[in-house]
Amino acid sequence: MFVVLTTLSSKKEAKKLAKFLLEKRLIVCAQRSKIKSAYLWQGQVCKEKEYLLRLKVLKEHFKALEKALLKLHPYEIPQIIALEASSVNEAYLQWAKSCAK
Repeated sequence: MFVVLTTLSSKKEAKKLAKFLLEKRLIVCAQRSKIKSAYLWQGQVCKEKEYLLRLKVLKEHFKALEKALLKLHPYEIPQIIALEASSVNEAYLQWAKSCAK
């Protein structure tokens, strides 16, 4: 299982993307948080309010999720950071697998 992190500029965009990914069964869970980001873009320091999506995805669905994010994401270069879980509670994993069918 992976936890994938991506950011969006608005709550509306984050909700819309999470809903689509859930409906397509590419993810089993999405969590949204309002954050403040500081980053370098074209040599400049930028500060923005963004929405972080933490997406839970089964390992076998990660490539399809990545493809969907690259196609649908409004950013020119979307953040797609996948963190592989070293351990997942067995009951949670079974629930996740049942959602992905």
